[in-house]
Amino acid sequence: MTAELADVRILDSRPTRPTRVPGVGAAPEHLRGDGPTATVRTGRILVVDAEGIVRLGLRQLFAVEPDLRIVGEAATPRDALVAADRLRPDVVLLDVDLGRGDSAGIDVARALLQRHRGTRILVLTGCRDRETMLRTVRLGVHGYLRKGADTADIVAAVRTLLRGDAVFDSRITTMMMDALRDPREPSIQNPRGPLLTDRENQVLKLLATGMSNREIATELVISEATVKFHVRNLRDKLDVRRRTEIVYTATRQGIV
Repeated sequence: MTAELADVRILDSRPTRPTRVPGVGAAPEHLRGDGPTATVRTGRILVVDAEGIVRLGLRQLFAVEPDLRIVGEAATPRDALVAADRLRPDVVLLDVDLGRGDSAGIDVARALLQRHRGTRILVLTGCRDRETMLRTVRLGVHGYLRKGADTADIVAAVRTLLRGDAVFDSRITTMMMDALRDPREPSIQNPRGPLLTDRENQVLKLLATGMSNREIATELVISEATVKFHVRNLRDKLDVRRRTEIVYTATRQGIV
């Protein structure tokens, strides 16, 4: 049944049953079905975008995906929160430009992250403002793609978020690395985040350039074993498992 409330379009508010999906690997625990067989519950998506043509295109894109379903749409910040409260989606596809300035979309992302901690936020936007990008990433969104991304990449990104990983396009990754590499950028300690030593900040900036442990050791005139020690400390303080997550998490937590 389809119902509309203001600019909210509820496409399907019913809970989804686990279904067998060929070629789809194990899902996060909250998306798994019961029983010994490998089953995956359909991922529920809420689209928040001011442009009707974009919402239509996304509906058509996901209509052919057996393990993903758009369950609702919203065009305004208020209606986005109403729809999220009602539908409890697994993923929100959010454009930070909702026709009221970029800050409106950022405020929606912040509210969603606070009110629905189990929901993954994938920003899909045409916004190119560097400061807006950084502010959004630092909030803790789980992915950021430009609207020019290939449709296959958008679908793959949603599945990646459902697995518990993050997705950022090359421009966002480069922007985060540039912020770390820039010597004019002071090391900002987030009072709510981990406190890094001066040496850890130095290693962090060099990690952002893509340097290996050996290259960092040469640059800082320290042993490679000492670099490994600092990298391990960074992983522990940022609560990440992989070296590749350090730069992203440091940016997201406002450390840089």
